[in-house]
Amino acid sequence: MGNTYAGLTKDQTFAVERTALKNSQEAMVLDRFTAKKTMPKQHGKNLKFHYWDHISDSDVHDLVEGVSPETTEMVRVAVDSSIKYRGASVPFTDELMLNHENAMEFHKETAVELGYSLGVALEKEQFTIALAGAGTTITTAGDINADLKLVRKALRTANAPKHTTIKSGSTKNGTVPVNAGWYGFCSLDDGDLFRAATDFIPVEEYGYSDNIVDNEIGVIKSLGLRIIETQHLADGAALFIGDDALGSVSLGGKNKPEYIVKELGDGVGINAAGDAVTDALNQNGMSSVKCSTGFMVLRADYCIKLTTA
Repeated sequence: MGNTYAGLTKDQTFAVERTALKNSQEAMVLDRFTAKKTMPKQHGKNLKFHYWDHISDSDVHDLVEGVSPETTEMVRVAVDSSIKYRGASVPFTDELMLNHENAMEFHKETAVELGYSLGVALEKEQFTIALAGAGTTITTAGDINADLKLVRKALRTANAPKHTTIKSGSTKNGTVPVNAGWYGFCSLDDGDLFRAATDFIPVEEYGYSDNIVDNEIGVIKSLGLRIIETQHLADGAALFIGDDALGSVSLGGKNKPEYIVKELGDGVGINAAGDAVTDALNQNGMSSVKCSTGFMVLRADYCIKLTTA
């Protein structure tokens, strides 16, 4: 194909694909907290992660002089999943291309919409997988403060690593220190449940502005639970995770979304009856985005599901 890609130059194609990637990533909140793996080569659809399991405190022994204690093996756990291929397409016609002010702008606008829709679909699927794979489910007792204490207890019992370090308050009036802790995700409506918690501190009162996640609403200060709202999680269940609880294939680099253009006359058209026909008059084209994705729960014990209804 030389330096052209179905009517676009190579540089233009890369620009459109970067636009699709950017908008996909903007829609993906949970994916920012996953352990990333590059697209595997020559392994088909197989995706494999490994982690080292914790050593139990029961494996710590009293020492007797001259006697070697029983040894403890480090266990390397394999977690398997599979690669999925996802995509979406938008048709266009010769009239649309003739009447559009700039064909390149049309492709950019299409990439914006397709990229964001792709990100939304992936994000919703990731939340579904993470909630289904959570090692602990806590059913609300109708007291959000008691519920959240159980969440923290479950994360501590699992020895789930925290995402953040402690942040001290600033010299600004009304700001407070924020403890090191874990992230939790909830729907937009369920966010009000966490705002009602006794020790909730809104994000506006943090003593710093760095490392604040988009749509983070605040922290349960004494518990170290930082809350993020997302429109991609359904009402009724919140997800709390430790660091490296989840794994995914990195959506970027060589695995960035691919933008594909079937120019007018490249493919088929649709007649009045809805049947596919040869596009003899070069009236129909198609713009598409596709990518390879993979997502899994690596440590079920680091994932806590809180039912909020």
